[in-house]
Amino acid sequence: MIDNKKVIREIGTPTYVYDVEAIIERIKYLRDKLGAAILYAVKANSFIVREIEEEIDGYEICSKGEFDICNSLNINRGKMVISGVHKDRPSIEDMMANCEDIGKYTIESVNQWKLLTDVAKQYGRKINALIRLTSGNQFGVNPDDLKYIIQNNDDNIITITGIEYFSGTQKHSIKKINKEADKLISLIDELQEELGFTVKQIEYGPGLPIFYYQGEEFDEEAFLDEVKLALDRIKEKGVELSLEVGRSLVANAGKYFTSVVDLKSNKNGNFVILDGGINHLVYYGGTLGMRIPHYQIVGMSSEAGDKEGVDAESDAITYNLHGSLCTVNDILVKNITSKKLNLGDVFVFENVGAYSSTEGISLFLSRDLPQIALADGEGNLRVVREVIKTSDINMPRY
Repeated sequence: MIDNKKVIREIGTPTYVYDVEAIIERIKYLRDKLGAAILYAVKANSFIVREIEEEIDGYEICSKGEFDICNSLNINRGKMVISGVHKDRPSIEDMMANCEDIGKYTIESVNQWKLLTDVAKQYGRKINALIRLTSGNQFGVNPDDLKYIIQNNDDNIITITGIEYFSGTQKHSIKKINKEADKLISLIDELQEELGFTVKQIEYGPGLPIFYYQGEEFDEEAFLDEVKLALDRIKEKGVELSLEVGRSLVANAGKYFTSVVDLKSNKNGNFVILDGGINHLVYYGGTLGMRIPHYQIVGMSSEAGDKEGVDAESDAITYNLHGSLCTVNDILVKNITSKKLNLGDVFVFENVGAYSSTEGISLFLSRDLPQIALADGEGNLRVVREVIKTSDINMPRY
């Protein structure tokens, strides 16, 4: 539970806050609703990985940096799936030399398969792996290379347990998910008939959608009912199914707080300057502030009352919201209407639990990285990252 005024009073702005209880409830909901294990894509938000460990079924890790974060937090390595389109030899050597209990690796190319085989042999490891099937982009292997790997694999080094498949995020069409289910079912049958290879596990990224902007309507309950029917068809092949989920798991559980630090007007409109900006706040599909996300305004100045929500009957003013970067592109939202704003008022942007804290152009203009806090079920706040000065990163070392 996130108490907006408590965050502003105790922590200040700019800051992100993530509702841990909401994320845990979301894991349970998706697992029960879809009837499959839930793997968390760490790239969506690395700050909550330890809080969800008891509930989550596994972690999808796509870089050595993500592995180092999880390993430093003593995450159960048996729950880790080491994925990623680029696996460099030093990173794989470090993992295999020091960690013999990693759950699985993924194979994204013939070269990766050779690398994993060579390093596993070097350190006397026997590892489990999934082969990633491409959807036509740069990720994964084509069906011919997939079959080649299976036919030539040394089972005494790498045990190939199944297939990984992920074609993208924000899938609104059940038709597309059904087509992907058909594709996986056909491949399962093909591998059994041609190679005598039994697919035991499927890790599938359904790309469940999140709707970020005002005016969007979506019946998630009905959509997930349809998704489950598609997944059940895959499970009928006797495979163990797990779902890689990131955005859909954590997006709705995050808020970003940013304060009004300046107000000005000219012939082109009324402008609000915030202590955040596009270096902090990123919404999928947002283009120069043309779409309006869900937000609240909390009046914190001495002249302002409580502004949580807009009173349509009051004197409304149209504003453009801008951040603190010295670029005309730093536009958060255009043409919002509100009561008269004052210095110190706080905008609370919703649905920022996924990607926003790591996807923004954080180093631009050497502005500080915001604090990050977690909120528990009682609304208690715990800061898990203090302000970080990016000037230390951008400074040359002589």
